[in-house]
Amino acid sequence: MAMKNRREEAAPVPDQAGELREELARKIALFLGSAEKRVTEIPGLMLVRRTSPTEPCSMTYEPSVAVIAQGRKRVDLGQNTFIYDSSRFLLTSVDLPVSSRVIEASEEVPCLAMALKLEMPMVRELLSQEGIQVAEAPSGGPGMATGETTVEFLSACCRLVDLLDSPRDIPYLSGLVQREIIYRILRSAEGSRLRSETDPAAGGAGADADGWIGRRERGV
Repeated sequence: MAMKNRREEAAPVPDQAGELREELARKIALFLGSAEKRVTEIPGLMLVRRTSPTEPCSMTYEPSVAVIAQGRKRVDLGQNTFIYDSSRFLLTSVDLPVSSRVIEASEEVPCLAMALKLEMPMVRELLSQEGIQVAEAPSGGPGMATGETTVEFLSACCRLVDLLDSPRDIPYLSGLVQREIIYRILRSAEGSRLRSETDPAAGGAGADADGWIGRRERGV
């Protein structure tokens, strides 16, 4: 009986990923206020807020990772469709023409997101480290993929946004946190996609790419 009571009274396992997603959403909402978008003081980082679904918009996505803290978005790349939300990030590893739209957002629950430029020299430097093992990507696949927003990945994203509260720390710490985010991507299942497009040894078409997140609009 005592064993049964202990099991019944055991505290529920905390949903760390869910808590971090909510924390990231709060931070983005705080820094944006009523604005729809903000190009931040952190190089390569932009925050976006949408309060309603949007029409499809054609644009070019350049090497980046887009993280939705709240809401949902759809990106069409040729015959491939990528739908991502707070549980999945969108990785773009090479310049790609896409059609993009927000599919879940409202005044009460806006779509809140961050987009981060991928610094290709940093990606290649990490790939050169012997301790980082990245699987080979399937041949012929698109230079785009979605991946799970893990606790470690979300924690790094929250810490990057936190730096907006400490502008003096940005020049010294933002690069370190961005490096961690790239590392987390490389260690994920989608790391192979990033490697295939950025590592010259892997024949990456995007090995020299160093662009931003959208020539027409910085897409999140």
